[in-house]
Amino acid sequence: MEKSGILFHNVERIRETSAGPLLDRVPETVFAQLDEPATHTSSDASGVELRFVMNAPTVTLMLAVEKAAEAQVAYIRYGTFPGTWSASSRILTPQKATITIPRPVNLFRLQALARQQHLAFDPAVVRVCLPYCRNYFYGVSGDVAVPAPTQMPQRTYLAYGSSITHGSLALNPFATYPQLIADRFNADLLNFGFPGSAWLEPSVADYLVGRDDWQFASIEMGINMLGAFSPEAFRQRVRRFIAPFAQDSRPVVATDMVVTDYPEDPAKVAAFRRIVREETTGKLPYISGLDLLADMTALSSDLLHPTAQGMAQIAAHLGDFLASQVPA
Repeated sequence: MEKSGILFHNVERIRETSAGPLLDRVPETVFAQLDEPATHTSSDASGVELRFVMNAPTVTLMLAVEKAAEAQVAYIRYGTFPGTWSASSRILTPQKATITIPRPVNLFRLQALARQQHLAFDPAVVRVCLPYCRNYFYGVSGDVAVPAPTQMPQRTYLAYGSSITHGSLALNPFATYPQLIADRFNADLLNFGFPGSAWLEPSVADYLVGRDDWQFASIEMGINMLGAFSPEAFRQRVRRFIAPFAQDSRPVVATDMVVTDYPEDPAKVAAFRRIVREETTGKLPYISGLDLLADMTALSSDLLHPTAQGMAQIAAHLGDFLASQVPA
């Protein structure tokens, strides 16, 4: 969406809430059909960026985030170039605050390099990459303009899945496996990871397939549904969720759970993996999550969420698989 001269990438609307103007990744019609857990996580930013071109030496944004135990950091990039020390990142808090962004003094040199190396973004495009919590936008001060389509990547990768897709515990938005894959393909990213709540709602599948702004996609299924769904109920959700993707002409690959320590019911984990494999056969290209990440030492201490190193392994293996499906 566009507002106040800013392109809100991976944002469909700004919801007025008691805590402030909240950025949300799904439109109201889809939000109304989400299962209850996802209504809390559709506004958990992942791959959400505020993008603009500066027509002034500095621009000031007024932002806040939800309260969190972790440090919530906004990272600043000029195209694909991270900002330097004074303009690389900003810590955000629940207190409404302003962050000031300078225009790089060597912009012309950065643009020359971007053209020479065929980089996906024009360095004139400022990208304020928001942390993966809830983010509130209060306004902008300074002369800004929405970037032109030619200043941004010409194709887009869409990723759907759980908190692993969302990037939880990768800690840095550029270290998530979807972002690493997008970078590999010189593509933009639409991240639809729903932490703790990727329940394969039909409305989400229909909405994602109905978007015309992506060229290839991946679907991660299973981990969030182990506690709340029987194998048969899970099978029905998988079958309905993948159906519109299987009818779409764009390349879409499916996967299930990476290695996980789920002592409650290992047999159910195996059953869920088998269901995804069976339901995608003949419909979507499938790769086992265990072929993406099988090393438990590449997980955080919860033995569920991959570390940055684990994310890199997933990106390498899933990227290789996507490369066999996606036209160069």
